[in-house]
Amino acid sequence: MLLLCLLLGLTAAQAAPAPSLRFKKLGPLGADDPSMLSLLQDRKGFVWVGTHTNGLYRYNGYQAVKYSHDPANPRSLPHDRVSALFEDHRGRLWAATQNGLARFNPDTNDFTTFTTAKAPKNHRIVKNIIADGKDGLWIGSWGGLQHFNPDSGTFDAVYAHDERDPDSLASNDLNALALDRQGGLWIATWPGGLDYLAPGATRFRHHQVDPAPRPDPRVNIVRALQFDRDGALWIGTESGVIRWDGRRDWATRAAVASPASRITNFGLDNKGVLWCTTLSAGLLRWNAADGAFDQFVHAADDPYSLPGDNLRAVMQDRGGMLWIASFTDGIALANLSSEGFTRHVPFRIDSRSAPASNALLSLARAPQGRIWLGGNVGMSLYDPASSRVVRSYHADDKTPGKLSHAIVYSLYQDDAGKGPLWLGTSNGLNRLATPDSPFQAIHFGNTASDYINAIAPGAGGVLWLATGNSLIRYEPQTDARKIYYNDPRDPDSRSVNGTSAVLEDRQGRVWAGSEWNGGGLDLLDPASGRFRHFRHAVDDPDSLSDDNIASLHEDARGRVWVGTGKGLDLVVTQPDGRIRFTHYAAAMRAAKILAIQHDLDGKIWCSTIAGLYRLDPATGAVQLFTAADGLTEGFTVNSSALGADGTLYFGGVHGMTAVAPARVKTSSVPPQVAITDITVFNHSLQDSQPAGNVRADGPVTAPTALTLSSQASVFALEFAALHYTEPSANRYAYQLQGFDTDWVMTDASHHVASYTNLNPGHYVFRVKAANHLGVWNEVPATLDITITPPFWQRWWFRALLAGLVVGALALAYKIRIDRLTRHQTELEQTVAARTAELEESNHKLAALSMTDGLTGVSNRRGFDLALEAEWRRGARSGQGLALLMLDVDYFKKYNDQYGHLAGDAALRTVAGLITTHGRRTGDLVARYGGEEFALLASATDAAHALELAQGICAELARQAMPHAQSPFGIMTVSIGVAVMIPQEDSAPRQLVERADRALYQAKAQGRNNAQLAPA
Repeated sequence: MLLLCLLLGLTAAQAAPAPSLRFKKLGPLGADDPSMLSLLQDRKGFVWVGTHTNGLYRYNGYQAVKYSHDPANPRSLPHDRVSALFEDHRGRLWAATQNGLARFNPDTNDFTTFTTAKAPKNHRIVKNIIADGKDGLWIGSWGGLQHFNPDSGTFDAVYAHDERDPDSLASNDLNALALDRQGGLWIATWPGGLDYLAPGATRFRHHQVDPAPRPDPRVNIVRALQFDRDGALWIGTESGVIRWDGRRDWATRAAVASPASRITNFGLDNKGVLWCTTLSAGLLRWNAADGAFDQFVHAADDPYSLPGDNLRAVMQDRGGMLWIASFTDGIALANLSSEGFTRHVPFRIDSRSAPASNALLSLARAPQGRIWLGGNVGMSLYDPASSRVVRSYHADDKTPGKLSHAIVYSLYQDDAGKGPLWLGTSNGLNRLATPDSPFQAIHFGNTASDYINAIAPGAGGVLWLATGNSLIRYEPQTDARKIYYNDPRDPDSRSVNGTSAVLEDRQGRVWAGSEWNGGGLDLLDPASGRFRHFRHAVDDPDSLSDDNIASLHEDARGRVWVGTGKGLDLVVTQPDGRIRFTHYAAAMRAAKILAIQHDLDGKIWCSTIAGLYRLDPATGAVQLFTAADGLTEGFTVNSSALGADGTLYFGGVHGMTAVAPARVKTSSVPPQVAITDITVFNHSLQDSQPAGNVRADGPVTAPTALTLSSQASVFALEFAALHYTEPSANRYAYQLQGFDTDWVMTDASHHVASYTNLNPGHYVFRVKAANHLGVWNEVPATLDITITPPFWQRWWFRALLAGLVVGALALAYKIRIDRLTRHQTELEQTVAARTAELEESNHKLAALSMTDGLTGVSNRRGFDLALEAEWRRGARSGQGLALLMLDVDYFKKYNDQYGHLAGDAALRTVAGLITTHGRRTGDLVARYGGEEFALLASATDAAHALELAQGICAELARQAMPHAQSPFGIMTVSIGVAVMIPQEDSAPRQLVERADRALYQAKAQGRNNAQLAPA
């Protein structure tokens, strides 16, 4: 009967919709990718990983420290298999190894091993460690049960199987331990059953696990035990899960529908939800509302599914990340702190014979809560509630009634679902009257006009079609169509031919734009057929953010939103009829807006390459949600839909993200920050004992003090925010009090502070951190640092030296006076001669001046010296150094046309313009040679450097210096921009070479522009 329940559970699990969590695989631990057995986050925030054959790892989000067995070192890890990990109430870490119980000693970075001679021989093979509810530990081993006193380091009770005593342990091989609320101990023995040791008792009660009259031996083998917050005991067996409520009679225990796989471990998350790892069925999550397990398994077609199904341990860290340790595929993590998002991966590509792809190019609402999906292998009807593809339609342009092309760029069906479904393909418009009816293909006379990028409804049943080379007004009832093209002779025609987005708003205005052809935003007056054009203007803050339009949307209040290539704009119609645009590009970091939707609360949601942005128009508040919050990655243009229940759907290259706006919640805790390593002259103090002139106090995971001699004052401090949601997005601020005047900001790629040749004295190093959401910890980690002075700076040496100096001065005083008197005249003559020589040297130095004689800015020599100096400064500070290489466009032709005197004047004008943009103290403007200039800017990132270059281009263009031989008709410049953070393994010439290449690219792009060299 129990086996039947388990099989029914397996069938139900296979039939149920695949639950949605986004898993990411943690990279190798150092150079290893071991088989995992156990997980633990200690109170400091470090994550410890016990493995099958590779020892123990301590992980900080960036790298792992490995501890392994060394036969020559009795204080090393006693064995490389670590089956379980435990942290006691005093913060001591305990490891269950194949050769005894091991305690980690953080002060000495080693281990102490504990064994007892009273237990059976296999007691060294420790498999479980749990607290006894007081100050002791229960130890489950292959050699029976032991009670351990951590304070004394002794085993004060040993229990073993005795064939002569029926009340002894049923077996000495213990698979799992669990403590109930009364302090009673439950013990999983092998080959089968559960033993119970009541509080204070020494006799064991034996329990059969499988309640069936004919027990299944596999079900009677218990591998894992867990009490939940309600006091129920969950029993993981060799073939599924059994639950006992912990209150009623033992006979009331019951099997829970679950896959017929070995349950390897249990874990409770921060909300008390039960998770199970299995040997072959992936990860299980208890869904209390449904009274069933959700199952997560590896799917070859989903890169964000579990990496593998052979799992051994699960835990949730304090930052909200769920950690899953597998035996074969490393560690996977999932964010449980972000709610309201559901990943849908509609197609199981590896199990289908028909073509399928999870790249979704278009979405539309369908009846009965379903969604139409358009992709590059046809169109499908999808049910989000069951996560199933209800029906798929594939293309066959040679068969009447079939979809005319496999690539479906756009979809539209009225919200009530009563009208036909319209599909825009690269081979015309398709009409599907009902799910079972044939397709009707409609063509528009040429290949480009048959390329339907977007479909928008209009008044009276009209459809507006955004096509590859036109805008089309199509009347389905009469088949009438009007095609709008760009006519260079007609300023009231379309600005460009191609159309990517189109919208008819509730006022009857028709908006259209192109994603790639530029042209800005067009507004059609249907009555006159004339277009108004709106473009980006550098000098007009009310103009469009960009001339490339990817998406358009009208919200429930009738506001028109424009998704540009550089951010989101809101159309504002003023009382006099003029139109201006409100920009949200800065808040959204000028991201390209791929698709726009509004939720039932009036908030605006935008898909971008960076993720999903949520905008509150009332306050202007913007929040970004990324893959770390459980989203799919790689959203696609105009692929979105609003469900009848208010759910928002956004399509992408890896499936679809469903957003329940009312449930969206991202909780976050400040990171714990730790100083993770100290290196002196590039030698880590964790590797071995420090040298005699170096002393470190405190545990290796939380050092408290560092004392260095003046000869060892070249050191570096590595630190980490022990927040694992998105370690690469963590940020840091550090300060060495007594040296740094302010906090130094840095990112995850530079989580180390280096100092050289500090003056003797006392310093305090402080570091704090922020997680990926910008939440900072309040109390920084600190380290007291003392630099001891050399002997010649100590008081006794200085006193002795002072006495010698005073005596010498007294002895030499008279001789000195006589000598000064005798040579006074000679000295005056020498001074006069030296003064003349100095004046002559000054004239020579003036000839070697570092100033360019024509333009008044630095010359090449001055530039080279400044570049070397700023490079060294950047290497010390870790700040970026930006270089702009500028070349006056068509300058030779300018000289030929206007003469060299005019050319010289033009160069002076350009130099002056560049100087006005390099206003900071550290900025340097130089004439690099001929008509080529350079602007060197320290502490400048790529975005600001490119903005500076674009400003120079724009300002020179505004001055409109005539240049008849230039295709622009005015004097212009091309600029190459490069930004680097100086490193020890790089050189200044690399920055110049990058800027030169970017300058060459700017010229290749037609001149009069600025290009940024790749990072």
